[in-house]
Amino acid sequence: MEQGLNQSQTLRQEQVLAPQQIQSLEVLLAPLQELQAKISAEMVENPTLEQETPGNEDLAGDLLANTEASQLADTESERKNSDDDGIAEIMRLAESWRESTPIFNPSERFTSEDMQKRQFLFDSLTEEPSLQEILLEQLRFADADDKTKRLAELIIGSIDDSGYLRSILADLATVGGSSLEDTKKALKLVQSFDPPGIGASDLKECLLLQLERQGKGRSDLAKLVRNHLDEVAANKLPRVAKKMGISMDQLHELLDELKSLTPYPGSALASAAPLYIVPEVSIEEDNDGVLTVKANSDHLPKLRVSQYYLNLLEDPAISKETKDYIRAKLANSKALIKSISQRQSTIARIAEVIRDEQYDFFKEGVDRLKPLTMQQVADKLGLHETTVSRAIANKYLQTPCGLLPFKFFFSTGYQSSDGDEISSRGVMEKIRNMIAMENPEKPLSDLQIAKMLKEEGLSVARRTVAKYREEMGIPSSHLRKEY
Repeated sequence: MEQGLNQSQTLRQEQVLAPQQIQSLEVLLAPLQELQAKISAEMVENPTLEQETPGNEDLAGDLLANTEASQLADTESERKNSDDDGIAEIMRLAESWRESTPIFNPSERFTSEDMQKRQFLFDSLTEEPSLQEILLEQLRFADADDKTKRLAELIIGSIDDSGYLRSILADLATVGGSSLEDTKKALKLVQSFDPPGIGASDLKECLLLQLERQGKGRSDLAKLVRNHLDEVAANKLPRVAKKMGISMDQLHELLDELKSLTPYPGSALASAAPLYIVPEVSIEEDNDGVLTVKANSDHLPKLRVSQYYLNLLEDPAISKETKDYIRAKLANSKALIKSISQRQSTIARIAEVIRDEQYDFFKEGVDRLKPLTMQQVADKLGLHETTVSRAIANKYLQTPCGLLPFKFFFSTGYQSSDGDEISSRGVMEKIRNMIAMENPEKPLSDLQIAKMLKEEGLSVARRTVAKYREEMGIPSSHLRKEY
């Protein structure tokens, strides 16, 4: 066959997301605090984007105040030198913002009282020491030779935040270039530190270390932990009492004492980064009992386009390359501001649908929570289901019932025999209440709970009851039984 090169044409269609579309999706997906970081980063890179009221440590202020199309002033005639429709629109937006918000005075100075408050806030910032740092501080003053301290430092580095040693001692001996006996000696030193139980390899050793520190290493409680801990966990208490030769009352006394010990000794000392949650929207009840939706704009900056760069576009002395750069940055500013505006509007509209659909929940509680899907909300708002999913991801809603994630209100459900709908969360709450009211000596089985729900008109399978019970962290009936 003859070989050669040839050309051919093919026609195909594919969807490519523009950078502005990608940015819009990222803005919609980001929670408030992440969005603050994105805006701050954009303001650093984009000189045409300004914050309306600079000078604060935190981003604050309403976003796009009075920027509806009906309120935008038509100033196209004042900018005849600009033939770019997008730039003209940005100019109109800038004029509108300037009319509706006070102009920051650069000559304004902070008072000495303001500076003192600012310095006080900075001086108040503290950092909690980690568990490893606390243990190393105790090691620094320990009475031991350098070799033992070096191995102890290696052991401390292998202790997790719960206080357990997660590495095999023989491996640590190999890494430290020492014998197993010397490593055990170093581990003994670490286990003598506070809190008691630190450096244990499992729960049994952790509890025994605490008992030894209390001088109860040979007590009945130590025997219970050493020989019968697994049976206690399986709630086989009569068998344990028989093996130990004690009465059930004596066993209960030992169990009460066992509960005073700490299963995770490091958790009380391990520093954890605080989790801050800022609600996107608040649903509030006014004096007349009407539920209103209020967008939380206090944590977003009041953005505007820099008038300085708008004026540069009209300056004939500025080069074409500079003007092209300014136009590109102004386009990015316009896209970001519009994306934020659409984000706030979408989240507020979703919150309004939740308020209307879950009105009974806000008034009467979890039992009245109705089944609701993202597709139902999307159909009501004329959006795609994925848009609703992005809009509510990792976002929270402040309600009269407390701070709740948006996803709390979305769940499948059941229809009772009388036609009422109830969400799966409502069914879970019913199961929780049934278990709370049960006789602890004869706890309800999953099958019995399913029968009780059926008597209320809810057809829920036994395996579904078990699934909901496990999701709520409630143990099975044989583990809940009290003797």
